[in-house]
Amino acid sequence: MSVQTCVRAVGCLVLTAFAASGLWAQVVTEAEKLDPNASAELKAFKAKVQAANPGMEVVAVEADVVKRAVLAPLPQPVNPKIAIFVKNQTRVAGMDDEVDGVRDRISAELAGAGLIVLDKAEIADGFNRFKITTAEERSGLVEGIFTGGSTVRVAQMLGCDYIMLVSIIGASHTSRTAGDKPVTIFTLRMSTKVNEAAQGSSVYGANWTNKLPVPGQYTDGGDALNYYNDLFDQWATATGEEIAQKAPTWRRGPAADTTLAEFSVSTTVDELIQGLEGGVRAPNELLDEMRRLVGGVTVEIDGATVGSSPGTFKATPGLHQMRVTRQWMQPWQQTVNIQPGATFRVALELSDAGLQRYRSLEGFRAAVAIGYAEAVMRKGVKINFDTSAWRDVGNRGGEINVQQNAVQ
Repeated sequence: MSVQTCVRAVGCLVLTAFAASGLWAQVVTEAEKLDPNASAELKAFKAKVQAANPGMEVVAVEADVVKRAVLAPLPQPVNPKIAIFVKNQTRVAGMDDEVDGVRDRISAELAGAGLIVLDKAEIADGFNRFKITTAEERSGLVEGIFTGGSTVRVAQMLGCDYIMLVSIIGASHTSRTAGDKPVTIFTLRMSTKVNEAAQGSSVYGANWTNKLPVPGQYTDGGDALNYYNDLFDQWATATGEEIAQKAPTWRRGPAADTTLAEFSVSTTVDELIQGLEGGVRAPNELLDEMRRLVGGVTVEIDGATVGSSPGTFKATPGLHQMRVTRQWMQPWQQTVNIQPGATFRVALELSDAGLQRYRSLEGFRAAVAIGYAEAVMRKGVKINFDTSAWRDVGNRGGEINVQQNAVQ
């Protein structure tokens, strides 16, 4: 006979902490002993055991109930990211130099409102990832935001949830008199707009105008920017307070789609080679190999090589930087919107070095034809293609002659 000793906690509350999925969680455990005279479940259990053992008597039944509750920290709110762009629309001397200061003022206010403001370095890095490196390219993108055409594109590049557009619409001063004393009234007009990143729609917009009276007569050439800066301070404070109240109600764009979209890329070089395939009888696998070997066109997405053209590739839907290159050709580079089934046909042109080598596009075509024929023959396949319709580029310089009608 074995004797078991049981220690029971009646009405005992136990708190245990453990780490789960990187977050600390707590388990609350409560154990209690059931009353055999009150528990219907224990009474039924006793009757069942007694019925199964008629030659014996059930003298006692007991049971413990253990309840557990798991507590975990509430998920922390993810502060949305916002990029701020400021544009000076006035002709006030020196106002262009105040743009960064205006941005810094409103950035500080928004940071206090729970928004993560991208700084200038982060914005520059975002553009650089998409190979938008020149001042002209960036200026064009930013100008497009203010005209309503580039919000989604720029937001994807920067990885932000919102884009704020601030315009310095007007800055002026007028002379008045207060009693017998001259007063100069400085007036500043601003507009502020916030667009969400998913569709580019507006979630906030406001016009702001304020005046600052200054004793005395202002003369041109004086430092009016000091007074406008006081008005900028007022604008930033008022706008920041209003946004702090309204930002929690702004709608957020849907989560980015992680499903890969299939798209295809081809070039004019591929089309040239395709025109030569009519004189070749070979398996499709060999023809595909020749297209890539002789074509030599490389496709890059966001700085990473994904394969050779012509081809079908996969990437996340949305904006990407595509770069297509081939020796002796000018690199082709554009921001493209990749969606399922998208097809991109790239027209490649000879680079300066290519023009020096081949003299003309016809010379390049002839060289590709000869290179294709030689590559196919090395595979043991005969080729016969008609070049009679081609312009004669002669034997000058590159020793290229396409007057022959057949290559075997």
